[in-house]
Amino acid sequence: MTNSNSTKNITNSSDLDSSVIRVEYPRQGVALITISSEPLGVLRFNVKRALQLTLAEMEADPTVHCVVLTGAGRAFSVGSDIRDFRQDVGWLLENEYVEAGLNAAIENSRLPVVAACNGFTLGGGAVLALACDIRMAAESAQFSFPEVKVGAFASGSGTQRLPRLIGRGRALDLLLTGRTVDAVEALDIGLVEYVIPDDKLLEKALDLAAQIAVNAAPAVAATKHCVNIGLRDGFETGLAQERQLRVKTGVGLDAAEGKAAFLEKRPSHFTE
Repeated sequence: MTNSNSTKNITNSSDLDSSVIRVEYPRQGVALITISSEPLGVLRFNVKRALQLTLAEMEADPTVHCVVLTGAGRAFSVGSDIRDFRQDVGWLLENEYVEAGLNAAIENSRLPVVAACNGFTLGGGAVLALACDIRMAAESAQFSFPEVKVGAFASGSGTQRLPRLIGRGRALDLLLTGRTVDAVEALDIGLVEYVIPDDKLLEKALDLAAQIAVNAAPAVAATKHCVNIGLRDGFETGLAQERQLRVKTGVGLDAAEGKAAFLEKRPSHFTE
């Protein structure tokens, strides 16, 4: 198992002097990814690429079973820096490709990703949180999709993810006005699943991730996959994936261990 005290920085940048992503392993089976770019977790190209690279490394690590994604300081992430925007077709397409690709990588990962939204969660940062599987908000967190106020809109999959999460009407309310919602309203409309006192947010997020990480990894991955496929491609497609993956997981070592542990009234010790 990965050393729970280990930490590393990933710098993938020619235009940022400091590290933009910090990775730690604070609990068994849990990776903590902190967006540490300045200012306020800004998502420049190199940060998005570093996040995707980091997630790929977690995906390939058999000791990692769940990821917590959070920000540093006062923000989860404020999204892209408008000063980087260009009215250039090539730049716009590249930005869209990189941002949508990062969000798709989170959704398609075998690993559940918990977003611990510790402050400002705005624009592309809010869309990044939407791509995660479970969202926890600090009491001081604020959420907004303000792109229409500057002549843009919540691309990078924001216009697709938000209505699937909170419904068409509520999504359009936020997307068309660009208004800010606090953590209480975010919980009320289903934008987040938990609201936690600021000083307890990371602890609670890690606790939740640890609860997930102790379960059978193939079963966890199959559950996430089937839920996502069903929502994306329809009920019957989701059922077909359930049947296929139920057989695949059912003949595995973890299924045998789970049955034995239940019958013997002891904790399971999964190995897959």
